[in-house]
Parts: sequence; C-alpha cells; structure tokens
Amino acid sequence: MPEELTPLEKLQLMVPGYRGYKAKDLIRQDDFLIRQAVIQKLEASINNLSRLEGEIVADDPFSPLLKRIESIISSIRTLIGTTLTLQGGGGDVYARYKIQTEQLDEIVKNDMNMIDIGNQILNLSSDANNLTAISQLLDNLRNIILKRNELFFPPQDR
Repeated sequence: MPEELTPLEKLQLMVPGYRGYKAKDLIRQDDFLIRQAVIQKLEASINNLSRLEGEIVADDPFSPLLKRIESIISSIRTLIGTTLTLQGGGGDVYARYKIQTEQLDEIVKNDMNMIDIGNQILNLSSDANNLTAISQLLDNLRNIILKRNELFFPPQDR
C-alpha cells in the first residue's frame, strides 16, 4: 500500500466494516500501477533492442543476431499484451472465485518480481551479448504470470 494516504483514505481505514474494502482497494491500485511500470520497462527494452538492431544492420545486414533480436522483441510484445490484459488485483462482487487479502498480497509480490525482471531486461537490452540472458528472463516472467493467474483462477480438482 502507498505510504502517503489522503485524509479521506485514512478516515476510510478507520471505519469498522469499511477498512477491509479500502485495504483491498489500495492493494488493487498498487497492482495496477506495478503492472503499468512493468509494461513501460518492457517497452523501453524494445526501444533499446530496436536501436541495437539498427546498429547491427548498419554493420552487417545479414547478421544472424537480427533474427534472435526480432524473436526476443516479438516475445516482449506478447508479454506486454499479456500483462496489459491480466486480471486486475481482485475480481468484482460477482466473481466466481473470491480474492482474499492474503491472495492480493501474493499477487502484489508476484508483480514486484515482475518489476525486478523488467528492470533486468531493460538493463541487459542494450548489448547483443545479453540475448540469451534476456530470453531466460522472459521465460521467468512468463512463469510469474502463470503463477499469478493461478491466484485468480485456482486449479480445478478432477
């Protein structure tokens, strides 16, 4: 939750019966902001990789690195789309699966891991020597997204 709350939010957290709703709402807002930060980092990584691609084309238009970079950019775009459309930090009142506060905390924890990976991808995206590491980080990001989705839609027992 944000450290700085408005006076109204502080008051809402004091009201018995409303406190839980407000706490969940603040976690949902954090979740949204975190996912937007991840998307921005991934978009900046695409820009870095595109610049790198341009430099490689200028030196060697038939370099095999170009295909790898394009593949990574494609994977990043897919993850951006997936992150953009992820279930938000909590379902609505009529959701089949109710999200508890503990699950929301776990969702935000997963989102924070996504930010860490986004930072790493962004830091590595300016050097062609890091393409393998970027691919591994993208796989890690995919796994975090899968784990995150399981918090919203628990696996069915068969």
